[in-house]
Amino acid sequence: MRSAVVAGAAAATIAGLAPAPAFAATAPENPAAAPKNWEPVGVPTTGTAARAAAAQSTDDDKIAAAALLGVNPGPELMILTDRDFTVAMYRIADDQDKPRPLEPGNRTVKTAALKALEEGDAACLTFIKSGMKAAHEEDVKLDLEWRDQQEKERAAKATAGQLLTIPVGNAEKAMSLFDFIAYLDLKADAHKDQLVKEKAQAALTGTPDEQWTFLSSGLGIAHTADVNRLIKERTDQTQAEKDAAIAREAKANAAWHALGIVAPDAMVRLSDQSFVFEISNRVAQDTEVFGAAEEALASHDPVQWKRFIDTGAQEAHERDIENTLRKRDEARSRQILELRTRAANSLAHPALVAAADKALAGTPAERVRFLLTGKDENLTQTLRTVALDDFYLADGNGQALLGPWATGQHPEQVWKVEPGLADPTCHSFASTTRPNYYLRYVNGRLSVDPADGTNAFGPTVTWCARRAGSGIAFGNVQSKVDLAVTAPSGGTVWSVEAPKPPMPIERRYTTDANTRTRLGAPTADAVLGSNGVGYRQYQNGRLYQAFRPGATNLTTSVVAGEVLAKFASLGYEGGVLSYPVEDERTFSKGRVQRFAGGAVYVVSGVGTFVVYGEIYKKYAETGAENGLLSYPASDTVRLSDGVGWYTTFVGNTGAIYYTPATGAKLVYGSIRGRYNELGAEKSWLGYPTSDEFDLPKGRRNTFQSGRIDFSNDGGATVAYKTVPVAPKAIEIKGVESGRCIQVAGLGQDAIRDGAGIELWDCVSGVKQIWDVVPLGNDKYNLKNRNSGKCLDVYNNTLDNQGGIIQHTCHGGLNQQWEFTTDDTGANYALRAVHSAKVLDARAHGTANATLLQQFADKGEGNQRWTIIPQ
Repeated sequence: MRSAVVAGAAAATIAGLAPAPAFAATAPENPAAAPKNWEPVGVPTTGTAARAAAAQSTDDDKIAAAALLGVNPGPELMILTDRDFTVAMYRIADDQDKPRPLEPGNRTVKTAALKALEEGDAACLTFIKSGMKAAHEEDVKLDLEWRDQQEKERAAKATAGQLLTIPVGNAEKAMSLFDFIAYLDLKADAHKDQLVKEKAQAALTGTPDEQWTFLSSGLGIAHTADVNRLIKERTDQTQAEKDAAIAREAKANAAWHALGIVAPDAMVRLSDQSFVFEISNRVAQDTEVFGAAEEALASHDPVQWKRFIDTGAQEAHERDIENTLRKRDEARSRQILELRTRAANSLAHPALVAAADKALAGTPAERVRFLLTGKDENLTQTLRTVALDDFYLADGNGQALLGPWATGQHPEQVWKVEPGLADPTCHSFASTTRPNYYLRYVNGRLSVDPADGTNAFGPTVTWCARRAGSGIAFGNVQSKVDLAVTAPSGGTVWSVEAPKPPMPIERRYTTDANTRTRLGAPTADAVLGSNGVGYRQYQNGRLYQAFRPGATNLTTSVVAGEVLAKFASLGYEGGVLSYPVEDERTFSKGRVQRFAGGAVYVVSGVGTFVVYGEIYKKYAETGAENGLLSYPASDTVRLSDGVGWYTTFVGNTGAIYYTPATGAKLVYGSIRGRYNELGAEKSWLGYPTSDEFDLPKGRRNTFQSGRIDFSNDGGATVAYKTVPVAPKAIEIKGVESGRCIQVAGLGQDAIRDGAGIELWDCVSGVKQIWDVVPLGNDKYNLKNRNSGKCLDVYNNTLDNQGGIIQHTCHGGLNQQWEFTTDDTGANYALRAVHSAKVLDARAHGTANATLLQQFADKGEGNQRWTIIPQ
């Protein structure tokens, strides 16, 4: 899932990308208060008028500078400011160098141009007037050295052909070292040049420097060995003739190494002293060969002359080769170091910096490869917004998007970081999926658009980097806005990362010292699923990346210590807890870590407990450890009946029970105390079917086979069940009094609304007979046979001592009654539905004419009744 760009949006959500002011178009009101590094690197803040007023180069200065690159400047160059002219010189020099990556080219000129651009307008003026000329002269010197080396290679190739009698023309001289050695191997005679072919084939597997060493030295050594072998194989010469031929070949080999020539016959027939003298006269005096030859001559010792011929010239030449190779490598290292410094200062090329560091620490061959291809292969990066976890800037076929980290290749998130089209000290971000398309800000919106070749296009796609806290901000040259994400904070801050971004767990481990300290060193590779969810094992724990519920990006979490032990005992992420969704956090009594399926609590001084599944969901609804249950006192465990699970908690002595049939239900406080007294889920009540809920004057839980009510109005905590009663006529007889309830009064008084209800001797009179009228759900009206009116709680009161009367039946809750009993079924309470209170003989009265009332259920005899069918 990706977020589209919303330019200018102020929403503090992952809405996309939006511009934010990068720096003011005019100076701040209080210049002293402006931060030191306020402007992006390479972006001038002086206005056009101020720039025009500054000293500028003359037309002659510009003509002379451009001529150094072979350019005759037209009006389009001459009208440029010094800064823009310096930019133009850099681009011309860079374009000239692109086809010749290994040549020095205009390297010093480009470096000087970038330095001038970074230092400002005055430095650009100096660059045009004198700096470019000085840099160009250094480039000419470097180019002459490079061409001299190329000529040496061409001469060595020609001499090799002479030595082996293999034709070598201009085409062969233009070959690379590898191709030329392969050519020699192909043309050399399998018998005559046996060792030469063997050494050539070995050189083809080596580095360019090793191939040069073979061509300039090893080839001669192998050829001499082949010649000596052939001499020894001859049968038409005496031993003396063979020895003389071998001696001449030794001089030929010495001439090859010392002078790089195939020695003429007259030279190899010179005396030893004359031969050494001839070498000394011909060889360059700044070489090891010259020094060795002079040392041999100065000794006046024939033994030293012969030693020079047999081995000394070759050894000295090999030292010269090593010196040459070292100087070449030093020059490459300087070039790489300069490039690395510019890359590091640019803030946007960490991949190039890393590749340069690797090359500098590597072999000479690796430095050659870096300059040939590596410096261009490491210009791609990804841009991660710091404001959101692991979201990256992406090319959405014209839109600038944000995409989350995901497994696999995502080229749409990879950008080639090029020198800024409007300012090479800044950057232009080129799409790698659509060449010549650039990240652009124009007309108030961000987009990815194709280059159109106009001068106006460059500034809209040029972004200048500056440090912003621990990250980097990119300001657009044209609009003076920052590349930004709509987010609560940090929306303008970016991290430049590898073309294949690190996994979230890898990035966290690398950047977070606390995480590294806690986990220790990695002990295995990461284990990831196809959606990127997974973990990596470390010495002291695991680091996970997973999706939080409803999220589209991965979140990292450390699991270690006691939590890891509990997590492991439950089967890690394959168990009931699934993946972690956050790190451990502290609470008042310890630490907690949450997972997709539950949470693990480490209670200080007590133990480690896990709450999971439906029970955890219910616990979370109550506020978890910050709610009425506080922290757990047990794990979530399966009960002995194999049907239910429960977890106990410290707060309010609570517990949550779960069965598939009833769901997860909360029981706590006095109700749970009574539930436990009865045997909890093993009692006649069974499992809870509701959470505790309010009554008018108390609280209630329902259970599979009953209820428990808690009274806060003088009653007890009572367990009971409702009982169905068949529709019939009944008398209701008090357990404590032995008398029946009837309507008080005589004659008309006994049939009026409001007539009271009293106890009286049971005589089965019509005033004592009540018809049971079912209302559903074990609720009933009790209609008096004499009056036809219903048993009623006066005025719908909820209070204790509320009067019990008869009243015309109207179906209200204060006329609805439940017959409830305990598990024995021995007697009943008549419970008013509206108040949850019960029918009560006032003050435990037992005499005739004792009035009835409602009162909180205490479970006492004056509140219990038997039914006598009529």
